[in-house]
Amino acid sequence: MTRTAQERVADALRAAIEAGDIPPGHALPSGEDLAEQYGVHRGTAQKAVRQLAAEGYVTIARRQRPVVRERPRHLTVVRDRSVYRDEIGYFFDRNAQNWRALEPPTRGVAVPPDHVADLLGVPRGQDVLVRHRKMGPPDAKSAHQVATSYIPMALVAELPVLGAEKAGPGGIYDRIEEYFSAPLEWHETISARHPDAEEQAALHLAGNSPVLVVTREARIRRGEEQVVAEVNETRMPANQFAVSYSVRRDSSAAWPREEGVA
Repeated sequence: MTRTAQERVADALRAAIEAGDIPPGHALPSGEDLAEQYGVHRGTAQKAVRQLAAEGYVTIARRQRPVVRERPRHLTVVRDRSVYRDEIGYFFDRNAQNWRALEPPTRGVAVPPDHVADLLGVPRGQDVLVRHRKMGPPDAKSAHQVATSYIPMALVAELPVLGAEKAGPGGIYDRIEEYFSAPLEWHETISARHPDAEEQAALHLAGNSPVLVVTREARIRRGEEQVVAEVNETRMPANQFAVSYSVRRDSSAAWPREEGVA
């Protein structure tokens, strides 16, 4: 397929950025200079630059030349399907064990997204407790993840420490297990979407740079039924994370195969 002039300019600039010829923090040439360099109209060069901004390579500010953004050279974290524990409590990203909240977490009462309300088993439009934090390595200048916990108000009424600024050693998961005298179980669903305005600002993302969304239900046994005590949604730049897991054999795929089974 023949590449358009805009695509050819974008390809060349992208290659220069990825090769380090235009390092992070440096400005691209002006629209006029790019047009002259690549033999295209100025408008074509500007469209190519806007394409790179949409892909997350450069930041465009009014009346300033576009600046190359810091981009990861490798995957920051590979998530697997295990939960771990250290002296602080449970954690779910082994490669991010030392990550901490980069600023004081916030908490308050708000209406959760409808799908979260459904998972919690509360009526849509009903307030829940919301705990929000921005996470990253201790020396990070910006968040690598944003995580939001949603807890039913009925459970907070039973266990007020869940709404405290600090829930104590082990955090809310330890308090929930202590209260129910039972172990938590977790179920995660991973999806992808474009970031909202808050996520763009916190994660330094372009509007069409996708985020991975890990929706985790914390389930625990109450008598004869299992209830969802908390739903956590963690959002992260899709180009910095991967999900890795072992594939288990279902009983229908057992080895050795039975006689007569294809």
